[in-house]
Amino acid sequence: MSLWYEMDIPHWIGLFLLISTAVSPFILAYKNKTSFALATTISLLVTFLLQRIFSLIYSMTDVHVDPHNLLVTIPDIAWDPIELHRMLTATWLHADYFHILSNVIVIALIGIPLELRLGNRRFMVVYLIGGLGGSISWVIFNAGSTVPALGASGAAFGLLGSYLACWPKDEIEFPFILIRKWPISMIALIYFGLEVARAFSVYGMGEWSNVGHIAHLGGFLVCYLVSRPIAKTGPTPLDVVDSGPSQGGIHSALQSQKRSLMKSLDSDPWTKNNEDIKVHNVLEKLRTAGDEIETREAWMEKLVSIVRCPKCEGQLEVTNLSDGPSVQCSDKTCNFGWP
Repeated sequence: MSLWYEMDIPHWIGLFLLISTAVSPFILAYKNKTSFALATTISLLVTFLLQRIFSLIYSMTDVHVDPHNLLVTIPDIAWDPIELHRMLTATWLHADYFHILSNVIVIALIGIPLELRLGNRRFMVVYLIGGLGGSISWVIFNAGSTVPALGASGAAFGLLGSYLACWPKDEIEFPFILIRKWPISMIALIYFGLEVARAFSVYGMGEWSNVGHIAHLGGFLVCYLVSRPIAKTGPTPLDVVDSGPSQGGIHSALQSQKRSLMKSLDSDPWTKNNEDIKVHNVLEKLRTAGDEIETREAWMEKLVSIVRCPKCEGQLEVTNLSDGPSVQCSDKTCNFGWP
């Protein structure tokens, strides 16, 4: 019988607090348009802190409020439909201080620059794929085991695999002996190589370990394989070599992408039926100086102040679309847009 049927009120309270604590940083990041990688780091840390508080309550009162056993990955029951959530929820739980710190260091230092390259939504997709890839790898290689697994290591290694696949020449600050900039290719391959050696010592030589090396490798490999298609439609070109990821860099990349999508201004609906030299001059300036988003938008603002909608004679306005500035009719039923 599933442990869900044995839940009492303290467990339900603990579960509610744990989920609320884990989700809150993401809600705030979404509302404030701040980093999801930073939100992930905070979420993992405050969730671990709540785990410690639950343990303290249990040690002092014998009241068990920690829903830990409902959330960790257990290979023997992992594919039971009512237990599938474990492969994701386990990635938010950690065993001890070293476990949590080793993961959040990677997630913060690798995740934040990677998010600047990918964009926040693609970052979260890659992060979750890494976490699930690690959990599924662990379940497959330990089929039938009742030993629980937990931790965000698969997701952390997934970020390394993703970065290596998409922007291997980037250099980021990382604590390898010295805290300085290191090539992401070196960081990722050292981490991956060490895990291969450790996994071989466990599975090939029979050494005992309480670390899920297979989960680490699984997260790394699955993200390495899927990240290029995910990043292809993102704000930063794949394999770009520049000064490195930054807020300014991602803004520049987004602007460059939008410029490449801007439509031609060669034809317009006003020239034929309008003899006003002022209109012709503005349109000419728009065509000659409209290669940049800002100048195109400025001349379009000038244009809408002197012309009317050619379909309904209504007022016009300038709207920023995914393919650049556009002149639109303010009457939404008209559906006029140019270019």
